[in-house]
Amino acid sequence: MWLSLLVAACVPGCTRPQPCQDPTNEGICFCPMGISCYHVCGEATGHCTLGCSQANPSCSVACGDDCTALCAGAGRCDAVCGSDCNVSCEWVKERCHAVVGPTSRVNCEGAADCDVTCHGACAVSCAHGRCLLHCLRGGDCEMDCGGDGAHERPTVCPNGTRVCGRGCES
Repeated sequence: MWLSLLVAACVPGCTRPQPCQDPTNEGICFCPMGISCYHVCGEATGHCTLGCSQANPSCSVACGDDCTALCAGAGRCDAVCGSDCNVSCEWVKERCHAVVGPTSRVNCEGAADCDVTCHGACAVSCAHGRCLLHCLRGGDCEMDCGGDGAHERPTVCPNGTRVCGRGCES
């Protein structure tokens, strides 16, 4: 009995098994405040959404095409998505790691460390952030560091990656 009361009284910051569930099978998951969440959508799921912007320590999503990951302000965010996806990693405190397909957008404004891999054309916004962009298959990726000056354009590293707000070696 004490164990069931302890589990029922779980306070923000503790870990719950699978706190992010999709009982309607519609691909939508909103993570409770202060809890880490992991969300997976199968290929048959239409639009997959992870809402994890409530002081969540760690957020992650794995999905197919047409995916949205809302991780703004989280500690960490991992998103593996197909084409036509939107990943929101604004002000992520530790690290955002996004792997996206063609015609996807990743917003890393103010992120402490944003590592993006694009499989095809994509757009990455990194105003006031520290970002690294790997552009694969076709290399038609856009990266915006914010501002208009030459120092605000992405640096192209010797290995072909692009960076904003950080050096090529880091």
